Amino acid sequence: MARIGSKLLADLSRRIAISLEAGIDERKIWLRESERSRGHMHEMVSQIAAAVDQGRTVGDAVHSTGSYFPPLFRELVALGDETGKSATVFRRMADHYEHRVQLRREFISGITWPLFQLGAAIFIVGFLIWILGVIADSAGDAPYDILGFGLQGNRGLLIYVSFIATMGGLVVAGYYLVRSGVAWIRPVELMVMRIPAVGNCLRTLAISRLAWTLGLTMEAGMDARRALPFAMQSTHSSYFQQHTQAVQDSVDRGDEAVEAFTRTGVFPDDFLDTLLVGEQSGKMDEAMLRLADQYQDRARAALATMTKLAGFVVWALVALVIISIIFRIVASYAGFIEGLANPR
Repeated sequence: MARIGSKLLADLSRRIAISLEAGIDERKIWLRESERSRGHMHEMVSQIAAAVDQGRTVGDAVHSTGSYFPPLFRELVALGDETGKSATVFRRMADHYEHRVQLRREFISGITWPLFQLGAAIFIVGFLIWILGVIADSAGDAPYDILGFGLQGNRGLLIYVSFIATMGGLVVAGYYLVRSGVAWIRPVELMVMRIPAVGNCLRTLAISRLAWTLGLTMEAGMDARRALPFAMQSTHSSYFQQHTQAVQDSVDRGDEAVEAFTRTGVFPDDFLDTLLVGEQSGKMDEAMLRLADQYQDRARAALATMTKLAGFVVWALVALVIISIIFRIVASYAGFIEGLANPR
């Protein structure tokens, strides 16, 4: 089933928060949203508006849309109904999803130029494979093998394009496999998390989401035992999610949350220290939300580092292609000169 995008969800949450804070009736709010929305979102929001108009709670109405909205969104909306903090919940979620959208834009903006360079290099190599084969055919000479893999002329171009398309497909498939949380891909993710620079960036982004989710769910009135699974799930990382059951079992036995998180050995000291202060003061929601704000700044810095690393990898690939071609040309020229100097 189609899922709502982060941008649409951020805008929707912001409008609803403003309307609720202004004291507008929920039935009128969702009716307006159904009139405003388009496409599949219009179908889902209209379904919610109809359910609310019939007297059902917004939480029940949102749950009836299936998986169109994220699980955490559905739970928090229902929790807002129960505690009377719907305006606060929607405002916090708007901030969260807007932050996610901004991070994504910054990453895409940073990686666009290196990807353009890579695409240009791939196109030029393909063009050279084809044009050199055409020139050789018209002159009656043997075609020049620019890459050294026997890719020449039309047939070489077809093989080259097929290889590039296959590699691109594997990258896209790998991305969606990681997002889907398939069990057999987790060892690869765990290995990536142990790479010094990359792993630190990914852990920072994950802790930022965890702190925000834990803080918001508890601010909205959710019990800690119920909030923990959602907080762990929000990391979108097997590195942390693999400890969900252990943390849950520890809290169920009566242990403090900070003890449960400490035993995993994967959470940073500042997160554990803040959690301890929150538990001792009885204000864990405030402590976690403050920490989430701090980690949002770190997340931006981490994403900037990730962008630079991704750009470096792309530039390295482009440089490797260019250097390989230069060496091939130089080697061919040297062989030509040697042939002239030592004729048989």
